[in-house]
Amino acid sequence: MFRQNIIASHTQPIELHKARIRNHNALIAILAILGVTIMFSFYVYQASVLYSTQLAIQAEQQHYARQQRQKAEALVLYAQTKSISTMVRRAQSSNFAPPQPGQITFIRPSSLRSDYTQNNSNAVAVGR
Repeated sequence: MFRQNIIASHTQPIELHKARIRNHNALIAILAILGVTIMFSFYVYQASVLYSTQLAIQAEQQHYARQQRQKAEALVLYAQTKSISTMVRRAQSSNFAPPQPGQITFIRPSSLRSDYTQNNSNAVAVGR
């Protein structure tokens, strides 16, 4: 480290030993401060990464909730357009109405085949 004149002092080895101890203590203190600084830097980095991750998760949760609300609104709109009361209103506004009982004629499939083949000369009877 520092060269001192050994001849000038009888206490030179003791002084030299104390200087070495001071230098070692200073080096240990500097390394300790450096270690604490590095550990604190890692802590701050991890805390900032954790905070930004939490913010990203919250943003995704809000986005998911917004999409669920939009989906629910779309389902309500779809259900309103497909409800019977809405269909009846639309049909009545277009002058559609349910048939009257006298307008409905029920037929049997066998009578349909015979009537059709008798009245139509080009018809071909298909048996079951």
